[in-house]
Amino acid sequence: MPGADAIPSLDRLTAAVGPGSTLKQLSAASALAGDLHSRGDELLDYFVDAARAGGSSWNEIGCTLGTSKQAAQQRFGALTDPPPGQAPFGLTGPAARALDAAAAHARALGHHYIRPEHLILALVDQPEELGGQVLAELGVTSQTVRAEIERRLGTGSARPSGSLGMAPQTKRLLELARAIAKSLGHRCPRTEHVVLAATSPRLRGPAAELLSDCGADRAQIRDQLTRILLKEAPEMASRMRFLGRIRMRRSL
Repeated sequence: MPGADAIPSLDRLTAAVGPGSTLKQLSAASALAGDLHSRGDELLDYFVDAARAGGSSWNEIGCTLGTSKQAAQQRFGALTDPPPGQAPFGLTGPAARALDAAAAHARALGHHYIRPEHLILALVDQPEELGGQVLAELGVTSQTVRAEIERRLGTGSARPSGSLGMAPQTKRLLELARAIAKSLGHRCPRTEHVVLAATSPRLRGPAAELLSDCGADRAQIRDQLTRILLKEAPEMASRMRFLGRIRMRRSL
């Protein structure tokens, strides 16, 4: 099996969980399994991206993966037009513009997919919006984010046209942003909801890793957002705290 030697053995994985009570080990194993799942998604994203860059069709990719052309497109996400009058993932206003900007960043960097990292770069470029404001106040800049993206994903020739997909991780991030918006009483996701989703432990995705490397971890981002909301929208800050306590109790 190609690459089998690169797969950690069960002994190595159990050793990585470390000592502790059985429940503590179970929690650590769950987190590790989530990280491995995310890394597997990244591995497939990378090589599907490479196949598309090499001129492979969706039909060829589907056959290679043992699925249909349609299933491959749905899994790896060609970005299609939403139904009339609707934005992708319910996005409107600045959040919708951030997704458009993320697509533009992906094309400018020569990438074939909109990844969570592109979305973070787009949010940082909106310092007048709450999501961008939080990141700016924590010292996250366009320059540092772009440099991290180039280091992680590399660059290619700009792609002003041609197909552009949406990575599965980006889909999950935006779906979670929509769920967070609903839980906080908003009809549509806003930039702050996207930031919260990007750093959610439920995803353990590349956006949170990128932000941490840029000096803004999940706790800092949530605390900074709460401080801003206490001044501008105290009812939302209270609801965030309430939901946070509920999630903490469920994790116990």
